[in-house]
Amino acid sequence: MRFGSVEFFKVLIKTVLAILFFVPLALSIVFGILWSRQGEELSETKKQKEELSRIVDVVSGEKTGTIEDFCTVFEKSGLSYSEFIKAMNTNKKVSAENFYSLLSTAGVSDREIVSIIIKKNGVSAEEFYSILSINGISDKDLLEAIAKKNGGKEAWYGILSETGLSDKEILDYICEKNGWTYSDGTSSSDENSYAQIHPDMYVTPPENYVRETNTVYLTFDDGPSDNTYSILQYLRNYNIKATFFVVPNRSEYCYTLLKAIAADGHSIGIHSASHKYEQIYASVEDYLDDFYDAWDMVYEATGIKCEIFRFPGGSVNDYNVDVRDDIIKEMTRRGFRHFDWSVDSGDAAGATWTQMWNSVPEDIRENYDKNFRSVVLMHDSNGTPNTVLVLEDLLQKLKSAGIYKFDKINNDTQPVQFAGPFA
Repeated sequence: MRFGSVEFFKVLIKTVLAILFFVPLALSIVFGILWSRQGEELSETKKQKEELSRIVDVVSGEKTGTIEDFCTVFEKSGLSYSEFIKAMNTNKKVSAENFYSLLSTAGVSDREIVSIIIKKNGVSAEEFYSILSINGISDKDLLEAIAKKNGGKEAWYGILSETGLSDKEILDYICEKNGWTYSDGTSSSDENSYAQIHPDMYVTPPENYVRETNTVYLTFDDGPSDNTYSILQYLRNYNIKATFFVVPNRSEYCYTLLKAIAADGHSIGIHSASHKYEQIYASVEDYLDDFYDAWDMVYEATGIKCEIFRFPGGSVNDYNVDVRDDIIKEMTRRGFRHFDWSVDSGDAAGATWTQMWNSVPEDIRENYDKNFRSVVLMHDSNGTPNTVLVLEDLLQKLKSAGIYKFDKINNDTQPVQFAGPFA
C-alpha cells in the first residue's frame, strides 16, 4: 500500500473513525466504574453515620438492642471518645456504673479508662471533667464502678498499678484529688513550699459529696453587720437554714454576732479577714495569712473550724489570675472547699427591691427547670440595705411556690464552682 494511494486513505479514515468511537466508549466505561464506586462509598458512609447514630441512641438508653461491630463503625466515623460521650450525654444522663459500662462496651479497656482519669490521656482534664460533671459523676464514682466490676479494692489497686503508676504516685494522686494530708500534716508532695505556713490550718474533707438537686442554698457574704440580726429573724420565721461567708474582726460585737449565727444552726464559711483584693491576692502566702486570720477569729468566737470558703470576688476574678490555681491547689490540699454561686441577687451592685424581687425567683426557677441547684449570692453588709428590705418578701414568695428545698451548705455538699470538676 503506497502512501497517498486510495487504499492508504481508506485505512486512514477507518483508523480515525475507530479512534473517535472507541476512545469515548472506553472513557465512559472507566468513569462509569469510578462514579459507581464513589456512589457506593457515599452510600456506605451514609450507612455508617446512620449506624453510629443508632448506636448512640442504643447506648444512651433511648432504645433497646445490641451493639455489633461498634469499634469498627466508631473508628470509621472519625469521632473521638469525647465527641461520642458528649453526644451520648446530650441524649440522656447516665450513672457512673452505666457510664463505665458504655465506655467498656465501646471497646475502651479498664486500663485506658483509668489512664484517662489518672494521666489525662485521650482528652484533656477539663474536657473529661466537664463530661462527667454533666451527669454529676466524679472520677471517684467511676473508679469505684471499675473496682466493683473487677472484684473490689485489690483489683482496683491492680488496675492502677498496671497503668505504670508507682505506689507513691497512686498515693500522691489520691491525696491531691481529695485534699488529704499525711499523718504529720504535710502534703503528699515533698516539694510543697506552703506546708509550713500555719501548719494547724487543716480540716478533714468528706469521703463523699452529696449533690442535692432542686435545692436552694441562700448565702450571705461580708457579714456580720448591723443587718445580721434582721436576716437571722427572717430566716427563723420561715425555718430556713442558710450559709454566711464572713469577714470577721476581733471586736466583741462581731464575736456576739458570729455566736448568734452559729446558735441558729446556720453554716459559717470564710470570706476573708480584710476583703482587700490587692492585699489578699498579692501571693499565695498573703492569701493564706489573710484566710488564717479570719479562720482563727471564727474559731475563737464559736469553736467552729470552718471547712468551706468563698473567694472575695469569686474564684475567677481579675485580681487572682496569677495565683488562683496555686491557691485552690493549696487550700484543697488542706481539706478546704470553695463555693461560688449560680444565682446573683445583684445587691452588691445596687439592685433595687423590685429588681431582686423579680430576678432572684426567676433565676432559681430556671435552675429548677434544668434540675440544677441554686446557690444564691446575697450580702450581709451595711452597704446593702435592700437585701434586708426584700428578704422576707423573697422568702415568702419562694416558700409559697411549694417546689423548692432549702438547706445550708453542709460539710459534704458538693461544691458549686465557676471552674473545676464540681461545676
